[in-house]
Amino acid sequence: MNIQQIPSLRIVIGILALGALMAQLFVIPLTAVSYASVYPEAASLAIPYMVAFIVAVVGVELALLAGWKILAIAKQEGSLTSSAMGRIEFITASLVFTAIVMVGIFAHACFFTTLGSPATLFGLLVSLGLGAGALIFRKSVKRHLDARTLHGGLEHAFPAF
Repeated sequence: MNIQQIPSLRIVIGILALGALMAQLFVIPLTAVSYASVYPEAASLAIPYMVAFIVAVVGVELALLAGWKILAIAKQEGSLTSSAMGRIEFITASLVFTAIVMVGIFAHACFFTTLGSPATLFGLLVSLGLGAGALIFRKSVKRHLDARTLHGGLEHAFPAF
C-alpha cells in the first residue's frame, strides 16, 4: 500500500459506510414491513429480525471505522505497520460478531420457524463463511505483518501493493 492509494480506499470505506447506514435506516425497516404484510403468519418476527439485522450492520460499520483508522495509521507512519494489528483484531471481532448475529437469525428462521427456504439456508452458509473469512483474514494479515517485520519492507510482505 502506498500513500496515493489511501484517498481512494477512504472513498470506498465512505461509500460502504453510507450504504450500511442507508440499509439501517431504510432498506431493513421497509423490507421488514413488506414481509410482515405479505406473510402475516411471520409478522410477529418482523421487529425482532429487523433489530437483529440492524445490530449486525452495526458490526460492519464498526469494522469500517477500524479500517478508516488503519488508513490513518498508514498515512501517518508512511506504511502499514504492526501498530495496526490492534485495529485488525477489532475488525475481526466486529465481523465475527456480525456473523454470529446473522447465523442466529438464519438458523432461527431455518430450524425454529416455518420461514426456512433455500435463500435462508444460503444466508446461513454465507454468514458462516463471513465468520470464517474474518478469522482467515486476521491470520493472513498477521503473517504478512510478521514477515514485514522480519524482512524489513512492506513491499516484500504485500507485493501486490
